[in-house]
Amino acid sequence: SILRLLLRPTICPGAMRIVATIAGVVASTKNCSGQGYYYPEDTALGLPAACECLQCFTGAQCETEDRGCALDVTTVELSAAMPWFDENAKVVEENLGAHYHMDYLDKPAWLAPEPGHFHMASARLSSRLNATIRELHDVVGNAETEGYQVVVGSGAIQLLTGLAHLLAPTSDTSLYARAPFWGCWTLLAEFVQNLTLTNRTDLQPSKVVELVTSPNNPDGHAVRPAYSTGAARISDFVYYWPHMTNITEKRKEDIMVFSMSKLAGFSSSRVGWALVKDAKLAAALDHYIFMNGQGAGVEAQYRAVKVLGAIAQSEKKPTRSFFTETRKIFEMRWAQLSAILQHSTRYSLSDTTAGVPFAWVRCTGTPDCTADFAKVQVRVGPGSEYGDTDADHVRLTLYQDEASFQLMLRRISRLVQAELVV
Repeated sequence: SILRLLLRPTICPGAMRIVATIAGVVASTKNCSGQGYYYPEDTALGLPAACECLQCFTGAQCETEDRGCALDVTTVELSAAMPWFDENAKVVEENLGAHYHMDYLDKPAWLAPEPGHFHMASARLSSRLNATIRELHDVVGNAETEGYQVVVGSGAIQLLTGLAHLLAPTSDTSLYARAPFWGCWTLLAEFVQNLTLTNRTDLQPSKVVELVTSPNNPDGHAVRPAYSTGAARISDFVYYWPHMTNITEKRKEDIMVFSMSKLAGFSSSRVGWALVKDAKLAAALDHYIFMNGQGAGVEAQYRAVKVLGAIAQSEKKPTRSFFTETRKIFEMRWAQLSAILQHSTRYSLSDTTAGVPFAWVRCTGTPDCTADFAKVQVRVGPGSEYGDTDADHVRLTLYQDEASFQLMLRRISRLVQAELVV
């Protein structure tokens, strides 16, 4: 319908031209120059019809680059997957009624052990989300679901924090993650009362909680546990999807954590899930989530069913496969970044594995790599935040929106050109 067209957010100039033709009131001012978003939904809240410009772009149509603005490329997100969702908008669009679930969900976090287990109206959505998550993993073949409980949280970080808390019952428990590691593991260890972050691999396993992220953040490498037996292990598989890495086996770890934002985007919806083999641990995690905000809201769960279901169905039609189409975009981005850095003797991709949403850039012959990138107005993540004791790496992200990615490339190109001139 015309209304549905009007209510579609987009950064695609072509799509916005169609909308503008139908809705003359917004006309050409709402294509945002491909450098911002226009959300017609916001006008229903009394907000003026206006573009929300991407960082480092200004103007009524986001037409002007702010050359003095530092482009922040420290946050992982998947706006690069937007073209697939634009092309498949009809299967992911939401149309919630005015009284949709005014009551509580019966099981908002610990989903029905088997699809269809709950029959009350307050559990039907949770049951469908459970079935959709299982179907997606079964189609992709990246994780076993039979014999596992599904626990949903408000993003993967809520689940990871809850699991770390539950698996560290005494004050002398250590949290181990192979360096380099995601910087938030340091914060998690500080937040969970009984945990202390360690880099030792010779501790008593029964006193260790090991976080295994594979592919790893920030270098993209496949990671195996350092503590083979005895330690409590949380497997962080948020990047173990076929558009980022080759699926070499169906993982069957006791605890496996995934995230919608790292799979497909929609970061602000905050949906993550854990596949947990131990029903008692699943019940304890459910209790933890209940006491910490009750997890993902009904609107977020509804969106997750639509998004994850659309991705699963697309794998049955290879010509429009989500993973195939987005992998093409990701490979192109890695090729573009590699083409620029191959001319540099200071900045290299030699220590990173391509495919994941971030690059672990090795820096040589420079005292402060973070400052180098800052000179061309690119804010990167310093290696010290990721457990890099030599501080000779930085992390930058690749799967943001197209305009920001191209702006990052232009600025990094200037950095390399300046190096060649010297």
